[in-house]
Amino acid sequence: QDEHRLPARTLRRRCRVLWELIPPVPRDGVVQPVLHLDGIHLGRDTVVLVAMDEHSRVVGWHAAKREASDAWKALMARVAPPDLVVCDGDGGLLKALREHWPGTPVQRCLFHVCLAITKLTGRNPRTEPSRKMRALAVQVGRVHDRDGAEQWLERYRDWCDRWQEYLDETTTDAKGRKRPAHDRLVRVRRMLDRLVASGTLFAFLDHEKAPATNNRIESANGSIRRMLRDHRGLSLARRIKAICWWCHQHTAHPESDAWLAANALTEQDLADWYQHAWQYAPQDLRDPDSMPARYGTGIDWNAFHDH
Repeated sequence: QDEHRLPARTLRRRCRVLWELIPPVPRDGVVQPVLHLDGIHLGRDTVVLVAMDEHSRVVGWHAAKREASDAWKALMARVAPPDLVVCDGDGGLLKALREHWPGTPVQRCLFHVCLAITKLTGRNPRTEPSRKMRALAVQVGRVHDRDGAEQWLERYRDWCDRWQEYLDETTTDAKGRKRPAHDRLVRVRRMLDRLVASGTLFAFLDHEKAPATNNRIESANGSIRRMLRDHRGLSLARRIKAICWWCHQHTAHPESDAWLAANALTEQDLADWYQHAWQYAPQDLRDPDSMPARYGTGIDWNAFHDH
């Protein structure tokens, strides 16, 4: 705006046509050696799921209400199964990986594993078992080869053996039910046992030059959030679209401006499809004044006259 010496309203008017375009999600089918998966949350009910390769190029994205397995499956449907997936361990994502890419190895980000353990032990634990586990949490992020992994696993087994009786202690709650006296440490042990048994703790060792953390996509998330801060004041819909445009411009082969102007979907295209779905939906799935139930809750215009 300062460069072209335009009033704010004039700039918004000239850019309006660009906001109406919807950037296309690529679908090239290239098998990536490593694929990073993560979600960028915008408030409580909106998230943009992003897939990124080892060269910080965006492979795909998908906007959803939450990181549910169905949302992740929608993203995975447009991406070829990679040789290795690196992720933070979200429950919906892990479920989608098991069902949609069952043969793809998964590496849990070791930094997020350390954070998950620290969340349960605290940064400055008071008891000796918690201090030992906190030390193990710090050490797991320093594993870079098979020798380091074997040494860490040996220290973890020693910790389990030494504090077995301590972890088996129980207490009785107000309702008379028995529960672990040291519930947080028990939860840490269960989590680590699952990671070790599933092979997702050190899966990166089976792939040459594979990363053990999700730092690459976390760095991209930081760039996206800086972009949103630089353009603060955007509506939620435009923030979502801004992230989608950022993802499109960081793909391996973004479409040219001329191609986008001629072929990209527009908001009017979506509105027409939505209206078409409403017109041809069975009568039992809609009422005359709202959209069909199977496409979400429509607006009942009569409600505006009730108050």
